[in-house]
Amino acid sequence: DGLDNVEVLAQVPGEEMAERVYGRTRVLLMPSSYESWGRAGWEALASGIPVVAHPTPGLCESLGEAGVFVDRND
Repeated sequence: DGLDNVEVLAQVPGEEMAERVYGRTRVLLMPSSYESWGRAGWEALASGIPVVAHPTPGLCESLGEAGVFVDRND
């Protein structure tokens, strides 16, 4: 199916995020067309994970120049 390197995780307790999620993530994709502020993006950046996102007003404001913005339809 072409998704051999994709793992879908159910709910992960906060104390396990660093090991189970952040330590194994190479990039955070945020293609949603509505995002009010983007806490997940901030957490990723704080963990050294690059963020590629659709340029919603909230994400543009919260991630600023640290985020990479690409229209979700491109």
